[in-house]
Amino acid sequence: MASINPNEKTDLSTWLKMVDQLRRAPEWPEDELPIEMKQTHISVLLLSRNHVIKLKKPVDFGFLDYTSLNKRLKACEDEIRLNRRLCSDTYIGLGVVIDLGGEIRFSGSAGKIVDYGVWMKRLPDEFMLDRMVANNTVTEAVIDRVAARLCEFHHAALRGPEVAKWGRLEEVRHNWDENFIQTEPFVGRTISAPAYEAIRSWVDEEIETKADLFNRRAREGPRASVVDGHGDLRCESVCVKDGDIRIYDCIEFNDRFRCGDVASEAAFLAMDLDARGRPDLGYFFTEAYQSRTGDEEFFTLLPFYRCYRAFVRGKALSFRLNEAEFSEEERRVAATRAGNFFDLARRYASPLPQATVIAVGGLSGTGKTAVARAIAGELGLRVVSADATRRSLFGAAKRPASYGEGVYTDEANRLTYRTMIERGRELLGEDRGVVLDATFLRHEDRALAEEMAKGAGAEWRLIECRLAPELVRKRIEWRAALKEGLSDATWEIYLRQREDYAEIYSASDGRRLTLDTGDNLPVTTRTATDWLRSGARSEERGAP
Repeated sequence: MASINPNEKTDLSTWLKMVDQLRRAPEWPEDELPIEMKQTHISVLLLSRNHVIKLKKPVDFGFLDYTSLNKRLKACEDEIRLNRRLCSDTYIGLGVVIDLGGEIRFSGSAGKIVDYGVWMKRLPDEFMLDRMVANNTVTEAVIDRVAARLCEFHHAALRGPEVAKWGRLEEVRHNWDENFIQTEPFVGRTISAPAYEAIRSWVDEEIETKADLFNRRAREGPRASVVDGHGDLRCESVCVKDGDIRIYDCIEFNDRFRCGDVASEAAFLAMDLDARGRPDLGYFFTEAYQSRTGDEEFFTLLPFYRCYRAFVRGKALSFRLNEAEFSEEERRVAATRAGNFFDLARRYASPLPQATVIAVGGLSGTGKTAVARAIAGELGLRVVSADATRRSLFGAAKRPASYGEGVYTDEANRLTYRTMIERGRELLGEDRGVVLDATFLRHEDRALAEEMAKGAGAEWRLIECRLAPELVRKRIEWRAALKEGLSDATWEIYLRQREDYAEIYSASDGRRLTLDTGDNLPVTTRTATDWLRSGARSEERGAP
């Protein structure tokens, strides 16, 4: 079948009119209607009830070029081939767009080919990870399965000289230089000048101090950390249905963006969970991934790559401000979202200036673990929790028990805290900081942790989580219903704790923050991290 000139540049406005006609093509079955249209800065999706056709916009951003028919054909073929690695049954195949005497169709043996598209099965919206996060139906078990699937993919992913080069120092530096250049026009629009300069200064320092690490991880061979990966691993690219994990919509247009360090790929999904209001799950995901790989350098690189991924998302959304096909409202929303991503990047690029031991405590059910994980993710630290420590010490014996019984006797508690604090000491030496997650109800446990901090020359900070009793009860019941987390605490145990420890912390505990966890987690986390960065005077933030 004949086609338009395959090497001639396509006019974008004419192309968009063609796509609009394709929505009304006569081949769409009645039961597939209506046809919904969604746009990004590089593609258009037409969504029927059961299928999706994805079309490449005829645009050239430097890092991609879809301006001619031949270039869009190759991009479609590459997208199908690469995405079948992670969800083989979702990508149906290549489709054509035909101009038959002025009528735009997607089938037939006559007419002229004017474009190509990728045909896919439509995945159910309610099982997309972004929807599950928004609807609060996502669980740690789901995130653990996603981490396991990504580990499997990375283990089998293509490696070699042509892949490894994309992880070397010069490419890492080039990616950031390109980001800063392309973002300059949006300084004062979606990112402030001080934030832009602060991120740039931190990135330059990180590249200089980690130069050898980047090159070492890009070494060639079967154990190289640089792989031909996905490149755009966000919640909206993950579908969780019937125990099956489908990860789709990888980057096909640029090997440099798709190939990279596995830490960069994992950091993308962690960052996206952070941005969607679940920084606790962002941290949990990184732990679940690293526990399977045993990558000892993984956490060292996470802040750098989290910052990179947030900055790239801010940049990509900023591009929409200059694209006429987006409405004024769509550009306004894009500007707000871009600003949020740039703010997240700035936070990742703002570690604590001194080595610090951060103890996150409070009565059971007050949200300590979520706060501890969220703080650790933002500050580039790791969490040591009493629940995980207790499980490692006592194994199957760790199970729900009456207050002060089972593995919760005074003797078992002392062993748990000593072990947790000793592990914290090890991480403090590696990461220049650590977050300890436990109730810390007894003064002797707090004193032991503070002594460890001071003995290591680190700062000591204590955060007490508080929450209204009725909300505690709801959280404990919700956690039990989902069988979520490692905590064995019940409502009865909470009541006993509250009775025995009416006043938990005192002035002798040093610099501390009393934190009301009744607000949403991102707000609570930023309250805590802002306090930690501020010099950390003792104070209360919204506590009852």
